[in-house]
Amino acid sequence: MSHSSSTTLPAAELSRLRFGLMPLADSAPIVVAREMGFFARHGLDVTLSVEGSWAGLRDKLAAGMLDAAQLLAPMPLAAQLGLDGFGVPLVSALTTSRNGNMITVSPALFEAMAVTPGDAAATARALKRVLDADRAAGRPRRIFSDVFPFSSHHYLLCEWLASAGIEPERDLQIITIPPPMTVHSLRSGQIDGFCSGAPWSHAAETAGVGHSLLACRSIRADCVEKVLAVRADWADRYPITHRKLVAALIEAGRWLDQPTQRADAARQLNQGAYLDVPPTTVLQALSPDEGQVMNAGFKFSSADDGCPRADDAEWLLQQMLRWGQTRADLIDHEGVASSYRADIHAEALQLL
Repeated sequence: MSHSSSTTLPAAELSRLRFGLMPLADSAPIVVAREMGFFARHGLDVTLSVEGSWAGLRDKLAAGMLDAAQLLAPMPLAAQLGLDGFGVPLVSALTTSRNGNMITVSPALFEAMAVTPGDAAATARALKRVLDADRAAGRPRRIFSDVFPFSSHHYLLCEWLASAGIEPERDLQIITIPPPMTVHSLRSGQIDGFCSGAPWSHAAETAGVGHSLLACRSIRADCVEKVLAVRADWADRYPITHRKLVAALIEAGRWLDQPTQRADAARQLNQGAYLDVPPTTVLQALSPDEGQVMNAGFKFSSADDGCPRADDAEWLLQQMLRWGQTRADLIDHEGVASSYRADIHAEALQLL
């Protein structure tokens, strides 16, 4: 990797930053940028804060307790559209990860489904058979969880269910459970299945309380997943800091997209106490072997994977409409464009 800069910017307006993230395998670019010195090389002293829920992370960012955060890709759009109850505009100039979500079910449900994991259509049909039998026998609705209402997890889970004619909220119940709590919720019988980011599906399997049913990249390939988010007023106040932050994370993503580095990244996630699961589970989650049907298939920021794309935003908006989170007449397309900033991404690339 070349360390020469094609463009040099003045020093960052703000050199000490607080950056919030969730305990997930795709926090790797943020952790790597901190541990490998990518932030420092761009003149940034970054403190990482591991949070317990997406709502908590969003609240701290909106309140100014964090300068930047790893957020679910739909969250800046939801904020821009005023759907999140906060109305604090957020912007994203970097997609930090694509893919990575898995659908997991309890051993009892897995046995009832009697299906080979990995195929989206076959697993959805198998679940439909179980739900139909449940209804005929007068059993209560099954409960699945995702991690947040405005998340690719929610949209992919609903799309998967709908592909077999299962109506979310009618045929089963969907609740929100933060990623670190999913394994406990499955073990305790609170839920029958969940859609969450790696490594929590792997962790459920390792603990013997769940079976991985499906890697969500088989529902939508290269699905936009997590983004770097800052408040719009923060981006205006600290433009150089923002571009340097994006540049450092692009470098971390490129480093991660060299398959030989994934084991080192897994070690960093464990050693820094960013993830409380066995190192082998993290490594399994980060494995670059996309040949395996149950591989999470993470893509970070090499090539153009990190650039905010209009088609990602369009897909997310379609999902918000499809699942009743907003109405077409409430969508401000200009506002949406202002929350996904490919122009800032392009300027940050000049720093590499």
